[in-house]
Amino acid sequence: MIRILLVSFLLSISLKGFGQKKAEEYVQNHLVSIKSISPDSTDYSDLEAIGAAIGTSRIVMLGEQSHGDGATMLAKSRLIKYLHEKKGFNVLAFEADFFALNAGWGNVTKNSGAIKDFFRKNLHGVWPSNKQCSELFYSYIPTTYQTKTPLEVSGFDSQIGYHFSNSNLKDSIDFYLRRNRHTFTKTNRYHNEFLPNIERLKNWVGKDKESREWMIGLALTIDTVLAQLGQQYSTDFTYLALENAREFANQLYVYEKSVSSYNIRDAQMARNLQWLVDSKYPNGKIIVWAANSHIMKNADTALKAKRDASINWMGTIFNKNSRNSATTYVIGFNSRDGQYANNSGTKVMPVGKPFKDGFETWIDDSVSYGFIDWKKFRALQPNYSETFKMKSRQMYSTGNWSDVFDGIFYIRDMTPVEKLK
Repeated sequence: MIRILLVSFLLSISLKGFGQKKAEEYVQNHLVSIKSISPDSTDYSDLEAIGAAIGTSRIVMLGEQSHGDGATMLAKSRLIKYLHEKKGFNVLAFEADFFALNAGWGNVTKNSGAIKDFFRKNLHGVWPSNKQCSELFYSYIPTTYQTKTPLEVSGFDSQIGYHFSNSNLKDSIDFYLRRNRHTFTKTNRYHNEFLPNIERLKNWVGKDKESREWMIGLALTIDTVLAQLGQQYSTDFTYLALENAREFANQLYVYEKSVSSYNIRDAQMARNLQWLVDSKYPNGKIIVWAANSHIMKNADTALKAKRDASINWMGTIFNKNSRNSATTYVIGFNSRDGQYANNSGTKVMPVGKPFKDGFETWIDDSVSYGFIDWKKFRALQPNYSETFKMKSRQMYSTGNWSDVFDGIFYIRDMTPVEKLK
């Protein structure tokens, strides 16, 4: 009996190794070398393989292992220029304040100085303040507004607290509800509690759960307001702004519980992105700029880590819709060695060493940058379900990564973001 069990165990290990070998051989035989990540490199011939993999997709999601990955910022900048110039993508949507980037961008004078001011006040701080993003943000995007094909800027994050929202969200919601003659606007509670609590969201950091009890009250009140408005208003921008305020309050209330917090945030981000795709830019081609985690597909079924599998990431929710999945290509970014900065860009740390038999070890040392099309692999191996180790953040996780990302942009030596002087 023991011998039978031992043989069965050894056979299962052998089969698993054979399954992983298929993915390894595919990477070694189909990896496309990318010659440069410099945004100044405008000979895009090396990016044509990525363009071919994207095909007719109208949504391309671009990830990053951390917000402090300098080499990734350069690569994304070059890839965005290619997608805009050669593939017709005309919208760049950030993991950033939905209200600020959609209501505020139209008011910005489209020159480098005004755009720099807007980005620094309304994007995650590490992006607009680093040298690697500066060419894209402060030169390329303004220049596109001197052409017939400007690159629009948008956002889909439910988190509030940036300059434009802090200055305008309360008044925008007030105007919207008054315009729609909502009876709540005629009550003392509306003026003495509801609007002040909308204003309080900008100072959202609370020391303890009890000091944030007002957030639950705000969320419940917004629920009632939205129900009274009715679904006929559900595609209005300010209706979504109210939804975002509600979900941000809910997220803050459970902020110490990261899984619950992410589930609330990513569900609303998926809803916001869907609105951009269906309502604001129904004929647009959209580039999504976000962390690898947020854009992951099939995380609930493809990843082994219980935490990742228990989070309904934005990319997983968005791609459950077959129409979205058919028109979306998801590119994760990956690195083997080097250094990266923390999310605030204030501390430089070493990239974790390659894990034995992990994805990064399958790529020859001579390759500085490369691209692998997992979507093609899935077409060749439709029943593939083996797991292997790969760094989707700056740490290893186990999963069937060929089912999580449609493609991987590989960077051998990561460099940290550098602060703009």
